[in-house]
Amino acid sequence: RLVPAQGRVSLSLKGKPENTIRPGDRLLVMAVINRTYNYQTPGAFDYRLYLAERAIFVTGRIPKPADIMVFREPENPWFRRVRFLPERLRQHIAAFLNNHLEPEAAGLYQALLIGSRSGISAKTLAHFKATGCMHLLAISGIHMALLGLMITLSLTWLMKRSTTLLLHVHVPTVATLLALPPLVGYALIAGMNTPVIRALLMAVLFLFAVALRRQRSLVHIVAAAALILLLFKPQALFSVSFQLSFAAVLAITLIYPRLLTILDRGEETAAEGIPRWSKLYRYILAAFMVSIAATLGALPFLLYYFNRFSTIGPVVNLLVEPLLCFWALPIGLLATPLIFFAPGVAAMLLRLGALGITAADKVTLLGSRLPFASYWTITPTPMEIILYFTILCLWLAGGKKRGTALILLAPALLLIVSFTHGLWLPRTGRTTTVSFLDVGQGSSTLMQLPGGKTVLLDGGSTTSENFDIGERVIAPFLWKKRLWHLTDLVISHPHSDHYNGMGFILRHFRPARLWINGDRDEAWTYRKILRTAARQGVKIIVPRPGQRLVSAAATELVCLGMTKTGAHNRAVPPPGVPVNDQGLVLRLSDGAYAFLFPGDISKAAEKKLLDQHRELRADILLAPHHGSKTSSSRAFISAVNPKIIIVSAGHRGRGHYPDPAHLKRWLRANRTVLETAKVGTVTCITDGRKLEVKTWQGKVTYHRIYN
Repeated sequence: RLVPAQGRVSLSLKGKPENTIRPGDRLLVMAVINRTYNYQTPGAFDYRLYLAERAIFVTGRIPKPADIMVFREPENPWFRRVRFLPERLRQHIAAFLNNHLEPEAAGLYQALLIGSRSGISAKTLAHFKATGCMHLLAISGIHMALLGLMITLSLTWLMKRSTTLLLHVHVPTVATLLALPPLVGYALIAGMNTPVIRALLMAVLFLFAVALRRQRSLVHIVAAAALILLLFKPQALFSVSFQLSFAAVLAITLIYPRLLTILDRGEETAAEGIPRWSKLYRYILAAFMVSIAATLGALPFLLYYFNRFSTIGPVVNLLVEPLLCFWALPIGLLATPLIFFAPGVAAMLLRLGALGITAADKVTLLGSRLPFASYWTITPTPMEIILYFTILCLWLAGGKKRGTALILLAPALLLIVSFTHGLWLPRTGRTTTVSFLDVGQGSSTLMQLPGGKTVLLDGGSTTSENFDIGERVIAPFLWKKRLWHLTDLVISHPHSDHYNGMGFILRHFRPARLWINGDRDEAWTYRKILRTAARQGVKIIVPRPGQRLVSAAATELVCLGMTKTGAHNRAVPPPGVPVNDQGLVLRLSDGAYAFLFPGDISKAAEKKLLDQHRELRADILLAPHHGSKTSSSRAFISAVNPKIIIVSAGHRGRGHYPDPAHLKRWLRANRTVLETAKVGTVTCITDGRKLEVKTWQGKVTYHRIYN
């Protein structure tokens, strides 16, 4: 039954459509649609909120390009043509850049001119992130300032050619007001996202102040822009772009003058005979201080949302900003209108501007290769962010007063200790915390044991090659948990949905040991993981059945199987045994409670475990093979006798993971079944006497004491 519906939907297609699709075209699309999906894991990017801010609550996947049919209307209504004119101009500009420039230069120029980063490769984006130059690829105040200045100066020069205009109007004022419509038009072409709107509002307010000959206060302009934006879009207050852009601009407004006073004091004590304060030198220092001020203002938000900051950002920006903002951008802005009237001249100008883009790309590439270019950190707490800004405000308010440094010393030390104590102060808690992460169709489990020992069992998912589950979901969760490093990593078996995120974890969490099942029939991606571990100095171990991997107080993590080992601790897998059935089976016990992690073993491997009379009883069971019908035999579940069964699977696997027959049988036996696709990350906390289980929403599922 067809039900009429209206609204926005985000559709994805692998490959390019067969026909050109223009903004405003009517389409008939065959797609599989669902509600927007989120990784329900603390620290992961909230994609559902991101789409909700754009009034998108449904996403879909188009299987193939042939599933798109374009309706060409002979005459579109005039209002429809006007409505989609900015998007069509944007599409035309992007196509022109792609046709006349090299792919990498075209992608970067699209980001500079129309705010689209879709054409930039993942490697290039990584270079800009590592060097702290990502903000240069967003439409910002400098775009509006340059465009407004170019238009105002051009109009002023033209109008001054007329004696009549000079006698009857104030030319600078008229030129300033005439610059407003082009700025609005450019903002529409650039997409009108939060940074663009902020830059537009500030430019408009500034130009109005100039036209009205009113006193111009940058702080008041920033505040007014924020107020106007929030009046029309209150939810923008909670967006990353709003917080980052306004924090950086406010910091430049307030902190930059304070930094200049420090430089001025240094100028007074500079050695004689050295032309330190030449115009060029002072410009370089001023630009450096602007970058420092912006970094200080945005730093807490960068760490909270991205867990990363660049140590070389202010220096690299000194090289990249002139290339992009004072070479490529002005030439690009000049060439953009010529695309429609003189395409040959526009192409020549864009190739000239692309020289600056190529040079900037090379600078970020070289900078990103430095070992100290950037650092990843834990997620700061809200109290640490408040303390940080309190210190900044006290420093600004203190001015040149004596004793300011002493006043700031105590809160600064408190902030440093609070943020870094995980590096040098061992965790002394008695509790054991086991977190089953929502990683989609895959598996990843974090064990935090007494004495500060931490074990990550598996870390993979069925995702696209451009999405690193380790970097995008698992690592942010670990940083949210305030973990700087891990003690051990375990890969149960070499299937990508259990290990394809481990490369990032190995590089950034410095584990001492990596436990594997020893299977040598591996894909190149798995061999790459092992090479990464070797380069990082991680000890690679194949455990024997019955071997204790980690122990802390009364807590033990023991390997129950499955692979036999031979000489030199190398695995000797039985011939003909599937990879899943060669995976490691682990059991974690802490006092009265136990957890069982059987990996992806099948019913045949379950029978083997039962025949070997291993200790299988567990209160919490990670469902074998994501709850598929090939695992979880009646005899195995009966022997384990779990009170809670965790199913780690993706939302697209519903109806298969877990198998409906298994689910029905488990519920009939009064077992609690928690699916990560439904309830998100599941956290179990025990001190050996009582057990508390929480889902991602924070709901307590169990809080009981078992005898």
